[in-house]
Amino acid sequence: MRLWTVQHRAVLESLEDAGELLGDWDRIMVRNYRACYQEMVAEMVRRGLVGGDRPPVWAWAGPDTRDNRVALVAEALLCPQTPEEYARYVVLDLDVPDEVVLLSSYGRWNEFMEAVILGEESPVMDWSIGREELNGVQACLPRVAAGWVLGVRPLEPFRPEEEEEEDEDDGIGS
Repeated sequence: MRLWTVQHRAVLESLEDAGELLGDWDRIMVRNYRACYQEMVAEMVRRGLVGGDRPPVWAWAGPDTRDNRVALVAEALLCPQTPEEYARYVVLDLDVPDEVVLLSSYGRWNEFMEAVILGEESPVMDWSIGREELNGVQACLPRVAAGWVLGVRPLEPFRPEEEEEEDEDDGIGS
């Protein structure tokens, strides 16, 4: 399955040295996400995808398109502002065995996270994926093996001029 993920540049050393990237609870950027991530791990265990207690590695369905779609998702999640902040990250284009991937709806995941964080009583994650969500499908992996990496490139900022060129190519230009 083709996937892409944005990771800190330091993971390249881990991939080279250890041959794999594993999630690490100490690297979760927002501490109150841990309970949510633990539910993702529990679902991965229920499906036989993972047997340990490490957080998953997040990715997105589809290949790295090397375009604004990747930049927009990365910017929404990581909020880089300066060239130095962009330089901290790389985009990995992956080819991962289907049997190690848990796909889920990004929209439903965010609803679940909100319910957990706001303390709603016993929130339940809906693991189904509707047809309308094909562009909002997230992938969780127990690890990223070095052999799954097809390509690595720096994270680049959103480029509005490319959006204008695409609109013109589509005959939508102003």
